[in-house]
Amino acid sequence: MRTTIILLYLLLPAIGLASPGQTDYLAVLQKAAPKDRLTIARKIYNDQIIHLDSAQALAALNRIHRWATSIHDIPLKVFSVIAMGDFHKEYFNHPDEKALHFFTTALTLALEYNMKESEAEIYNNMGWLYYKQDKFPQAFEYMIKANNIIQKIGYANYPFSSRYLYDLGYMYCDFGNYEKAKFYLVQAIKYPYNNATYAIRTLNTLGLAYRELQQHDSAILYFKMGLDTANVVRNMPWIGILSGNLGSVYYFLKQYDQAVPLLKIDYALSMQSREWSSAANTICMLADLDLDNDKLQEAAFKLEEAREVLNRQDDLRPFVYYALQKARLFKLLKRYDSAFVYLDTARRAVNKLEYRRDALVFSQAEQKVAVELHLSEMKLLESEKSKSELVRNFIIVVILLVLVIATQLIFRQQLKQKKNKELLNNAVLQLNYYIESVREKNQLIDQFKQEIEHLNTLPEQNMLSQEKEEIAGKLRQYSILTEEDWTEFRSLFEKVQIGFFDKLKQQFPDLTPSEQRLLALMKLKLSKREMAGMLGIAPDSIKKTRQRIRKKINVQDDAALEDLVAAL
Repeated sequence: MRTTIILLYLLLPAIGLASPGQTDYLAVLQKAAPKDRLTIARKIYNDQIIHLDSAQALAALNRIHRWATSIHDIPLKVFSVIAMGDFHKEYFNHPDEKALHFFTTALTLALEYNMKESEAEIYNNMGWLYYKQDKFPQAFEYMIKANNIIQKIGYANYPFSSRYLYDLGYMYCDFGNYEKAKFYLVQAIKYPYNNATYAIRTLNTLGLAYRELQQHDSAILYFKMGLDTANVVRNMPWIGILSGNLGSVYYFLKQYDQAVPLLKIDYALSMQSREWSSAANTICMLADLDLDNDKLQEAAFKLEEAREVLNRQDDLRPFVYYALQKARLFKLLKRYDSAFVYLDTARRAVNKLEYRRDALVFSQAEQKVAVELHLSEMKLLESEKSKSELVRNFIIVVILLVLVIATQLIFRQQLKQKKNKELLNNAVLQLNYYIESVREKNQLIDQFKQEIEHLNTLPEQNMLSQEKEEIAGKLRQYSILTEEDWTEFRSLFEKVQIGFFDKLKQQFPDLTPSEQRLLALMKLKLSKREMAGMLGIAPDSIKKTRQRIRKKINVQDDAALEDLVAAL
């Protein structure tokens, strides 16, 4: 009952006015009272025009714009231009120049007629547009400009507070700052929505923030609220997306009976509505479940489907999930080389996502500082008469720029920490795969030795001699760790055990390379047989090498040596 009341409150402005139910939108506006025109125009745009194809939508908005100009209805005229920019921003693949042109035109009018609400709305739209272009400094600059105006108006009095707070919350969620995202999104749902889609988006993003914070009960609550809202307005793409997100929480909680039907709904509806990223994520999750149940063929089939879907979109994030599942599939198939390739692919994709955002933030922030300081200096030279005022403005600009840089530094540190964590996790995973591969090879070695021993008990024949030679060749192939293998192993090892070899050289400079290798394997707590297999020597040689090391570094017994290695 409480959820229903909340949904009705969120959607009250969106369903409170009767839909015109006509295609002649201009005729509806012409019949409306002047004081109601803008409200009705927004209602028509949000409920009907926004669902038309681009030619019909822009034709309808152009007719409204021309009529508003002819009767000198400035608020309606400004809104029609904002709506054209919004339509380009939301529904065109590369809306950059046209959307920005419409927003700039609308901003000029809003500033000329001192229309503060429209000015804030335009800044909000421009901030969102820049954010979707990965121009983060400009995005936050315009969002701050919008906030300055909204605070003066008062959030309770500004009709688009929920939209602004959603956009800000989404940006922080996308950056991985889930606590801050949660703060803004919780604020957003306190205010009514003029557009049902934004109510759905807010509830979904809030659910995502809670899911990433592993607060699963809250995530389920908001995903269900979003799903109920999408069902009320019959928004099929969002019914699919929210079903998938809700299913993902049940999946993480291992409640598979509830998860799988929701994930299948998401995949079907996402494919139908061409929500490729959502579809790819969902089919990968279903493949993950198949892998859990050793259904390797079914998982492989689903991952092939995922690959086809991924080729239809440009977002790298679902590709990371896909690559990790492919690595897991190849691991279970004991195709370790292919598993390494996909793990490395996932790592490079993650790095690309992190470095791209990090580089853009800081290069553009530095450019902004230089330009703003230069402009401030030029203003100071323009007129001695306004010198004191310009000095004050210059100081304000510098303070603001310092705040911008400080904000970017915080973002950089967060991104760096996240990147380092991803790198370490990938290195640990790759090293574990490597060790498991060695263990598999050791099992093969034992098998080959047993086959040779068995053949030795049989009468000598040409065919048997040939079989012995083949098995001996396989044994040589699997039992020796080559220099190339060691280089790859050491690279992975040093990512996980940072500085291990440097400490060894510093404390025990007399150790040979082979002795250093043995100590590295001891650090991983491998058995003597596993170490012997990796180094291509007999288990007895491991014992002798350890004795030699103990003498060199003056350690009494194996236990003390193991403690010393563990402490490095």
